Amino acid sequence: MAGTEKPVIIIGGGIIGLASAWALHRRGVPCLVLDQEPIRDGASCGNAGLIVYGHPPLTRPGVSVQGLKWMFDRNSPLYIKPRFDGDLARWLLTFHRHCKQPHFEACLAVLAHLGWETARGFDEMLADAAIDCDWRPSGWLDVCLRPSSLDDAEREIKHLSPFGYTAERLDGDALRRTDPAFGDSVAGAVRFDQSATMDPAAFMQSLRTWLKTRGVGIREGVAAGVERLLVTDERVTGVALASGEILETDRVVLAAGTWSGPLAATVGLNVPLQPARGYHRELTGLPTLPMIGGVLRETFIAFTPMFDRLRLAGTLEIAGHGRPWTRSRLENLTLAARPYLRGIDEATITAEWAGYRPCTPDGMPMIGEVPWAKGLVVATGHAMMGMTLGPITGRLVAEIFCDGRPSIESPLLDPARFGHVG
Repeated sequence: MAGTEKPVIIIGGGIIGLASAWALHRRGVPCLVLDQEPIRDGASCGNAGLIVYGHPPLTRPGVSVQGLKWMFDRNSPLYIKPRFDGDLARWLLTFHRHCKQPHFEACLAVLAHLGWETARGFDEMLADAAIDCDWRPSGWLDVCLRPSSLDDAEREIKHLSPFGYTAERLDGDALRRTDPAFGDSVAGAVRFDQSATMDPAAFMQSLRTWLKTRGVGIREGVAAGVERLLVTDERVTGVALASGEILETDRVVLAAGTWSGPLAATVGLNVPLQPARGYHRELTGLPTLPMIGGVLRETFIAFTPMFDRLRLAGTLEIAGHGRPWTRSRLENLTLAARPYLRGIDEATITAEWAGYRPCTPDGMPMIGEVPWAKGLVVATGHAMMGMTLGPITGRLVAEIFCDGRPSIESPLLDPARFGHVG
């Protein structure tokens, strides 16, 4: 596919879009990134900042049943706003069907492989672009209040150990000796070694600046909004902007996050995504910041030190685009963290955010070329794994355009696995 002078048009300026631009630029391919919003407010900037290699899929066995119990609790880790919506009903049914052990194991095998490759990708990106984002490659903690939860966390080590990932169980006293930020009520934690934490907004801004200084085109704002994809004779020919402008090209990357579905539908591709809103709250003034980040197991809330502040993030709220924030979910971030971390009540709230993550009903991202729209590569549906899988996704996109096929292929990543629209 290489050889044309027309730039690859990348729709979406999140981590997937910018990582694709980085990988293509390294292969000598010109790119133009389009995003309808400034590259500062999306999920790639507002996420927890946990880079968890080998992250399991959302479709864990039993999650759909647990979700039904949480469905009407506005403060539950997974809140699904009840509404009459055929797309949501189909998504939930498909999600339920995939919350089975065989599917979980098949997905984890692919994600574990992607995890090792994306780790190498981060090393290259951080060095290449000289990114300053408080990168801490020291693992992550699954922190537990109850001994029974600690036992459950320890059992999860067996899921990743066959793929070369390592972890260690720490009791509460051992944890506090290494990190005094944790309270006396904490029973202990499991420390997973192969992971990192960072400030994702700092990472994104550094990467954006690096790309622009090297001639990669980036257009942000309403005028860059894409209205439809253009295909002739089963080959992509360009994109039409909402402003009426037509940009001609024979290579497009669709990496528009939760807005990828409607654009994919313009070429007949079914991309069944639900926008799962997450929240974060940032605190300063804590007496001691944790040295590394992790998850507060009983609450599903993530905590991440970033320079001089702490970010608390989490929750999945499936309520559709444009709904008002659920303020109680923000409040719950700090309330739920109190038993785990010292000094929460002494801290000052300095920032709050909410944004959408694109979730497929089978828990896996969509990465690959569309068979009936040659030159169109889809890279979306990463849910909470977008930041983690950004570098490897970008590399696979570049391989498709430059080498004719990606180095990692799986039916679980096939962008056409849900078929045509309708």
